[in-house]
Amino acid sequence: MKPFDDNYSTVVEWDSKRTVELSEKYKVYVQVTDAYADLVCEIVNVLGAKKPKSVQDLVVRDLAADVFDALHESRGIILKGKCDMAYPLARRAYESLSLMVLCALDVSFAVKWQSGVEISNGTVRRELAKHPFGETEESTKQLYKFFSSAAHPNRSMIPHRFLGEGNQFVLGAVPQPSLALVTDYCLKHLSMWFWFAAFLGYFYDDHIRAERQDFGNRYLKVAETAQWLAEQLTENFNRLLKVEQEEIAKGKES
Repeated sequence: MKPFDDNYSTVVEWDSKRTVELSEKYKVYVQVTDAYADLVCEIVNVLGAKKPKSVQDLVVRDLAADVFDALHESRGIILKGKCDMAYPLARRAYESLSLMVLCALDVSFAVKWQSGVEISNGTVRRELAKHPFGETEESTKQLYKFFSSAAHPNRSMIPHRFLGEGNQFVLGAVPQPSLALVTDYCLKHLSMWFWFAAFLGYFYDDHIRAERQDFGNRYLKVAETAQWLAEQLTENFNRLLKVEQEEIAKGKES
């Protein structure tokens, strides 16, 4: 790697370097989220040949596309190790996803949203908690809290980069990322893909089964691997967090 004298070219170079490094380290996560993306693209291809049959159908399609784009783009940022920059996109994915599920479960909310009525995420969480196919308010609240924590600049979430205090260049993906945070982000990002693909497949089951008879079996294989991966990521997160906390404590002592 060249010394830090190339200014912006250094930022670009480290973006690529960090992406390669983290993509290899989180290889199974990349493979599983790619598999989920393939499944969703397959659903979209099926829908592309069929006109929406209702306002609810139209709304779910638009929100599904928004969820996909946000999940797709945010992974690229996560794999650069720049998790603080991924918060707004991940929050967008979460909010569109939870709204999509509510609109799919309750047509009245789809009609409201299509007409321009603003539906707060607090309302979405409360309504989902009432529905047997929804999610508990506590689980969705925790996700919302995580993704909202750095949506706006605050001292606790913007890292001290020690520029001029031992570090010479600290922009982009140059700083060493916290692997505990990257792992936690991968886990939450994976959980949204899990929820997204499952619910979209459920809502459009009649279309999919008519066009792709083996879709269900392929989905189940991906979901099974995703559940195993979630367990692995959770174990690694706990281990990495402990190591990083110990290193911070040693640094303070010295």
